[in-house]
Amino acid sequence: MKHSHLIIVFLIIFCGCKSSEKLVEKKETKQDLINFLFQDYIGEKPSASFIVVKDGKIRDCQSFGYADLENKILANCETNYRLASVTKQFTAMGILVLINQGKLSYDTRLTEVLPEFPEYGKEITIKNLMSHRSGLQDYSKLYPKDAEKQLVDKEVLNLLIKQDSLLFPANSNFKYSNSGYAVLAMIIERVSGKSFKEFMDKEIFEKTGMANSTVYLKDLQIKNRAYGYKFNDTIYENKDQNIWSAIQGDGGIYSSVNDYVHWDSSLYDETLVKTDLRNDAFSNWDENGKTDGKGYGFGWQIDIKNNRKYLMHGGSTTGFLNYSLRIPSEKIAVVIYTNTTDYGGLGRKAHFLASYYSDGKLPIPADVLLEKDIEENGIENSTNKFNQLKSNTTKYDIVENDLVSLGFRYMKKESEKALKIFELVKTEFPNYLGGYFGLAQYYKAKENNEKAVNYFTKVIEVATSENQRQIDYSKKMIKQLSE
Repeated sequence: MKHSHLIIVFLIIFCGCKSSEKLVEKKETKQDLINFLFQDYIGEKPSASFIVVKDGKIRDCQSFGYADLENKILANCETNYRLASVTKQFTAMGILVLINQGKLSYDTRLTEVLPEFPEYGKEITIKNLMSHRSGLQDYSKLYPKDAEKQLVDKEVLNLLIKQDSLLFPANSNFKYSNSGYAVLAMIIERVSGKSFKEFMDKEIFEKTGMANSTVYLKDLQIKNRAYGYKFNDTIYENKDQNIWSAIQGDGGIYSSVNDYVHWDSSLYDETLVKTDLRNDAFSNWDENGKTDGKGYGFGWQIDIKNNRKYLMHGGSTTGFLNYSLRIPSEKIAVVIYTNTTDYGGLGRKAHFLASYYSDGKLPIPADVLLEKDIEENGIENSTNKFNQLKSNTTKYDIVENDLVSLGFRYMKKESEKALKIFELVKTEFPNYLGGYFGLAQYYKAKENNEKAVNYFTKVIEVATSENQRQIDYSKKMIKQLSE
């Protein structure tokens, strides 16, 4: 996700019970459930819009809150939000269109299209750029954070041209790269002879019927535009722009949830590209090529659960947080767009909505039901509630990361609930670092440095090589808290 500078903390809750089962089995009114999911956006607050598409038809579309707080304009299903990194699926498709037209190939080298690029980029291919395996340096670390001028894609390219090395040899590693997608936008311009906006308008938006969608340009009048906000402890402040938010290829598309219906439809046929190219986008790519496993395709994160492929992508930039989810085997798509980054958990909301509209085919994210149960009945009996839910793993999807996340959300408002949740995760998943990480942060906030150090140490003990950021952070905290 774009510019997420936080330690990857994990997400949601733990607790569950027969009232939760009753909630689903007795079909507590759909609107009660949806209002619970989007309670943070109800009232005079920034907005959230979501849509559920099943079998090509809109099953539900709702909005909450305001697209424009200053002018009191409520959001609706036509509201245009900045997509942030949800943009990447569109940028990648733009490249696939050029490949479909015979103007590029997966193995086209970066320096073949951009000959001014330094020698260090000669091994980077189009495929490496789309799958985050280029090794390009992060533009956010190459441009002063206190700069006043907004960075654009061409200037990202210029910054990279001034470098003399990669973070790692091309295709030897995966590292999520906003730089790579800004460069892809420049490749689209160079190969097509059109601006990125002109190309996307003609080749993507017009062909799919996404009449509401556009690429951001400074001073462009965007119809039905949502503005981004950040809560500053007393009021919501307009935080619609920063120095990164004018970059197009990695996050600059504006679109509505209603337009996503047209996009989703085009991903089942050959409206844009041939089937084999489209399927390539939905497959993981590693150093050995295409695989059927979890990972990253071309603009899509890929997960496999119960032999089903889940295609996902989140997006985060100043004032906006978004999430898209497609489950092709069930012909279900859910997308949620918001104009504030103050609230998280969009992924679990999307998975819950997908499950709710799947006619019982997809397991229910247990943490969402458990959070609702905590809000209604308290946390005292959370262990028993969780045990009842985990006894039916076919019906309920229990994800450790999401359980920890709710704990972190409670840290801000009801820290004793957070403590209970972290303790539960630690007990139920002793080889998972999330509970220990949560407890370390809890005790750090309480200024109990001894306990915080003990739990940060435990994080390092159970962490794997995939958790290097948490390891580095824990080591840093141990040093600070021990002084």
